Amino acid sequence: MIYLFSLLALTLNPFVWKKKIKSKVFLSIQAARVMASLIILFILSYFGLIDHTWQAFLSYGSLFWGLFLVFDLVYSKERLISINVFAGILMLLFFCFLHFIYPFTVTKAKYDFAAAKTTVVNHAAPSMNEQHIPVVPEKYARYKSEKVLGELAHVSYYELGHTSLQKIDGHLYWVTPIEYSGFFKWMKSHRVPGYIRMSAEDENANASLIKKEMKFVPSAYFSENLKRLVRSKYAEPILFRPSFEPDETGKPYYVVAYGYYEKLRQIPDIKGVIVVDPKTGNMRHYSIDKLPLFIDQAIPSNVAEQWNDWYGENVHGFWNKLFAQEDIKRPTEWSHSDEVNGVFDHALQLNWFTDFTRPKSGSGAMVGYSMLNTRTGRITYYSSANGLLNGKSAMNVAEKTFKQNKYEAGIPNLYTIYGQETWVVPLMDSNNVLRELMLIHAKNENVYSAETDKRSLFDNYKYAVATKLGGDSATPTNKALIKKLSGEVTQVYKYQDNDSHQTVIQFMIDGSEKIFTVTSGQNPYSVFMKVGDKVSVDYIETDEIVSAVKTFALDGKK
Repeated sequence: MIYLFSLLALTLNPFVWKKKIKSKVFLSIQAARVMASLIILFILSYFGLIDHTWQAFLSYGSLFWGLFLVFDLVYSKERLISINVFAGILMLLFFCFLHFIYPFTVTKAKYDFAAAKTTVVNHAAPSMNEQHIPVVPEKYARYKSEKVLGELAHVSYYELGHTSLQKIDGHLYWVTPIEYSGFFKWMKSHRVPGYIRMSAEDENANASLIKKEMKFVPSAYFSENLKRLVRSKYAEPILFRPSFEPDETGKPYYVVAYGYYEKLRQIPDIKGVIVVDPKTGNMRHYSIDKLPLFIDQAIPSNVAEQWNDWYGENVHGFWNKLFAQEDIKRPTEWSHSDEVNGVFDHALQLNWFTDFTRPKSGSGAMVGYSMLNTRTGRITYYSSANGLLNGKSAMNVAEKTFKQNKYEAGIPNLYTIYGQETWVVPLMDSNNVLRELMLIHAKNENVYSAETDKRSLFDNYKYAVATKLGGDSATPTNKALIKKLSGEVTQVYKYQDNDSHQTVIQFMIDGSEKIFTVTSGQNPYSVFMKVGDKVSVDYIETDEIVSAVKTFALDGKK
């Protein structure tokens, strides 16, 4: 049906046709125009995979139809031909307006669209379970995945696809589909052997090949190309960037988000997904509110970036964005990564995270951060983060801590850990090998933990939070983590910490199996504690045996 538009390439003037209908040159030119139009339509539909909608016709057709009408100028001596040319010029002007002027007129509409999806809260996000905080950076996962790829037969046929963070059977993994390395490699193979998976929670884990043959993938050609396969069945909706998503059993699927544009192709709104079995090509579509449970990402990262940009920068329209910049906040821009990063929250729901800073160049503090739920498209903006370290500052702190090693900080992510907003920053060497892990308190960069293993990392950070923030008026925002306990001391152990020059006291309280930790800096009287004394503590509750004490009181001593 779309190819009927090629008839618009003909000279639409009855007087020209009446006069030149018997001219072979004229008929040849008309045939050439139709043929050129067919080629344009084929390129746009087959290679460009444009949606078959009236908005697409206006966006692309105004250019090409306008050019064909202006081309009628060669028949300038014929009656009413000036109307053809004038209509063509109007078409070209409309194309220019649509693409170069109109986008600026809907700046406020873009903000309103993003703001309608946004809920502003003035408290930190709920605390994460430290077991499910990914400490393995994407670069290191790809480094390990490259080694697995190199072990494949006919390795030159393949390359790594886009790596994404996924939840599979309650655990977080870096998942990388295998793609073809070129047209001729696809011709020889017609199958990729599977995908590579690596734990994002365990820094000592190795990547492994999941053998699941796939035929319909993004790097395939002709009818085996993933998006072309989807477009062949779903002609009208906008097709967004696909994501690779194994289900809970490890079976691979590609998820292609679909939706429609508002405001003449200026505002993309996602309505659902099309799930493709890459082995068979079978497809099913789901609306955004009825997604299968295994799908983590229905909103692509590039769409999330747009929505965050609009919410931060378009608050008072185009001219304010350009000049006064009142109430403007800008998402952090990374030089070698997406503007948003995948972060799983306390409920193990994937969110696109980004922190916002002032428009002033070089600002080291954030004014807030957002979490965009990748299944629903709903945005939560945390305004209470005003004044916290932004992501680039956290990277700076991490790299300066290991300045002598010349480690490079990976893209950091912000989590609420033990009730404290905390940057998780991986550090790698020049070969992208993971060397250190850091937790940096987002309010006080002097409170941090740096270790090579995850358990020590969180143990030491828990201790740092309890001790170095002891004189700080700030308390964890997640009150559920702070527990109170009073009782008789049953065991005491003391030692000197050479780094802090303080005495560290570990003790147990009757009726509890936990080991509590307090320092002489927190309470000078703690050094005199002995078995049988009565104490009261506020401590940070975790599932671990050793718990850091927030406040400590020895009976009779203040």
